[in-house]
Amino acid sequence: MRNVRTENVSEHSLQVAFVAHALAVIKNRKFNGNINQDRVALLAMYHDASEVLTGDMPTPIKYYNPQIAHEYKKIEKVAPTKTD
Repeated sequence: MRNVRTENVSEHSLQVAFVAHALAVIKNRKFNGNINQDRVALLAMYHDASEVLTGDMPTPIKYYNPQIAHEYKKIEKVAPTKTD
């Protein structure tokens, strides 16, 4: 999402976690769902963790063609294992 104010990965992840948790609560309370809302929030919090290393790449670039998408997925898988 493009905004006037830039947002870092931490802010984005926390906002996504809030929204995901709220949606899970709504699903459970209003639609008799059986979703673990804490797990949903936790998964949302870490959904872009690899971007701490890779930086935020715009979606149109990530998926410009199958080769770029494939290579970027490989980088995303390795990113959480980097320690330096």
